Amino acid sequence: MQKAVFPIQSHADITKAINYMHTNYTQAINEGKPLVVRIDQKQEDRSKAQNRLYWMWMNQWAKRQGTDKDAEHLYFKKRMLARIYARDDVGQYRKTFAAVTVLREQKHPMYQQVADGLNELISTRDATVDQFTEYLNDIHAFCNKHGCWLQTPEDLRFAIA
Repeated sequence: MQKAVFPIQSHADITKAINYMHTNYTQAINEGKPLVVRIDQKQEDRSKAQNRLYWMWMNQWAKRQGTDKDAEHLYFKKRMLARIYARDDVGQYRKTFAAVTVLREQKHPMYQQVADGLNELISTRDATVDQFTEYLNDIHAFCNKHGCWLQTPEDLRFAIA
């Protein structure tokens, strides 16, 4: 029997959960593995659900690209998260990005090294729930536009809502 998760947002969702239990109860008892029901509330912080979804997506996209999740993590931080942080003036990012832009404009020989190092230092932990939701939605839209529909398990759908 497969694990099932039922986010409850309406009476119809309650019915789905009850129907699943009714349908699978006998089989579970006959196998000596009774069903276990856990009821929990949606987590409002980004740390667990959003992070789990993020790394799942990094793996899906990396597999399609023939790279690894860490390379894609760096790519998306540079392409999308840096823009969110600069726009919202998170920490010292905006000032640091501006300094790196000056190096690029001056064609400084250390520009690429500094830019790559900064990208390594950008942390998803600095994102608020709303910022990380935006980041996830941007990644999903980007991948979809480039022919890769990222899978979102039912129990993680709330992480991008």
